[in-house]
Amino acid sequence: MDKLFTNPSSVTIAYADDHNSVRKSIMSYLHDLGGIEVIIDAANGKELIEQIEDSAIKPDVCMVDIRMPELNGFETISAIRHKWKGMKTLVLSTYVEEMYVLRMIRAGVNGYLSKACDPEEIKEAILSIHHKGNYFSTLFSESMAIAIQNKESKIPNFTEKELTFLKHCCSDMTYLHIAQLMKSTPKSIEGYRDSLFKKLQVNSRVSLALFAVRSGIVPIESAPIQ
Repeated sequence: MDKLFTNPSSVTIAYADDHNSVRKSIMSYLHDLGGIEVIIDAANGKELIEQIEDSAIKPDVCMVDIRMPELNGFETISAIRHKWKGMKTLVLSTYVEEMYVLRMIRAGVNGYLSKACDPEEIKEAILSIHHKGNYFSTLFSESMAIAIQNKESKIPNFTEKELTFLKHCCSDMTYLHIAQLMKSTPKSIEGYRDSLFKKLQVNSRVSLALFAVRSGIVPIESAPIQ
């Protein structure tokens, strides 16, 4: 698509979702809200990647579902990061379970939203990701996200055990499995968790994982996600 036919004041996005009615409905909402221009819409990840490759103008933000044929959301995010390193991504999915969010954080996604959210929040997320680099709603404080992005955040003084636990928080392991790996007890693990909650002023494992990845304590996965 020629740049001449896009609104320079709008944020351009590419959107992939295999549910056609859902995709078209969300696109319509975004169009009515203004400020967002969908330049690519696709029924799956493979189609999305192909359309981006063929497009003369690249989207500012790619919005993807998780469960899709051809390439699922995890594989699509991985492909986007490999092909276009500066391109930003937002997950919009019905799957909001902790492990899905943790995997996407490890994959380097810039934001994560439930499809049950208000359409205005989708616009807010897209604009925030475009201008600030992140959007995780209440999962992560805006001030912390900006500080980490600008490398101004002072990492709290973690104990060795807390730092080890923090790294494991990004994995798919349960707290019980983490306790076994650390040769510790579930009660001790709860203690490390609660101490980190207090030091970082957060209240969820997803927030801990997001902090670990955004601050560089845990690297973003570089290999394709299976």
